[in-house]
Parts: sequence; structure tokens; C-alpha cells
Amino acid sequence: MTIPLAWITSTALAADPYVGLSLATPGEARLSAGPSLTVKNDNHPTAFRLYAGVSLDPNWSLEAGYGAFGSWRFKDPTPGSRDTARLSSNVLTLAGRYTLALDDTFSAFGKAGVAVNHFRYRDSLGQSEKDRLVRPMWGLGIEARLSPQLSVPLEFESFGSGRTQLGQFHQRKLEIGLRLSF
Repeated sequence: MTIPLAWITSTALAADPYVGLSLATPGEARLSAGPSLTVKNDNHPTAFRLYAGVSLDPNWSLEAGYGAFGSWRFKDPTPGSRDTARLSSNVLTLAGRYTLALDDTFSAFGKAGVAVNHFRYRDSLGQSEKDRLVRPMWGLGIEARLSPQLSVPLEFESFGSGRTQLGQFHQRKLEIGLRLSF
């Protein structure tokens, strides 16, 4: 079966691009400091996500994104110790998105795709480790249209969970941002 060149060209020309920037919840991290002691992060890093997509029709879009979720800092709880550690996380995503208009202002959407999570650990003793986790991702949200080109999405996204050499991870974020259509 061949796909007519005119159909491919008309589909590509009909696609409406968009970009977005969202602030995300930073989440929490814990390090194991022994068989029965865990150390909680002592900061709340800024987490954000950038994304770009193309609307293929009023309902379906294809979207790629990058999330920088910051570096969680830890201090050794032993009195007098100056040892510190950092654990950072980011993600690359590719997803399909389905949008359902609720009225002229609000819409609901869902997305599904794949997420590549990257993790990096560094401490003041010179130790450094990297790992990644590839998982299915999904998201649900609502969006308020401010103008034909500008909207405010509020969404919950799960970028997957699993065990790496650095430990167990659950990447879930609540996000709010701006989306600009061209």
C-alpha cells in the first residue's frame, strides 16, 4: 500500500505547531544512610518542563518534551560531618495527546507515550553515578484558553517508576504553565 504524496503534504501543512513551559512540583528524595536510616532532601529545587508539539487536527497532537526537575541536596546527619550529596533528575518525552473541548474556553486532555528518565548522583567524597530509566508515560489535564493562541494547562504526568542502580524512583509531577499556538 502506498500513501499518496498529496495526503502527506496536506497533513504536514495542516499541522499547527505549539510550544509550552510549565512549572512542576519538585517532589522529594531520600538517600539510604544505613540499614535503618534514610536522609531526606533539605531543599525544594525548581522543576520545569519545556515542550513542543504539532496539532494534527482539533483533537490529536504529537508532543516532545524535556523536564529539568532539579537537584535534591542532602547533608550527612552525623554530628560534625560536612559530607554532602546531590541527586538530579531530568526527562525526555514523546507522547500522543488527545484533547476534548468542553466548551469555548475549557478542554480536557490525556496523553500517552514514552519517557526516558536520567538520574545523576554526586557527593563531596568524589563519588558519581549516572543511570536512566525508560518507561511508558501518561498524563491527564485541563486547559483554559485565554485567546486563540494562548492557554493555561494544568496537568498531572507520570513519567514512570522503577529501580535503578541509584535506587527506586517514582517520577510524578503536577504542572501548571502556558502554551502558545502558532
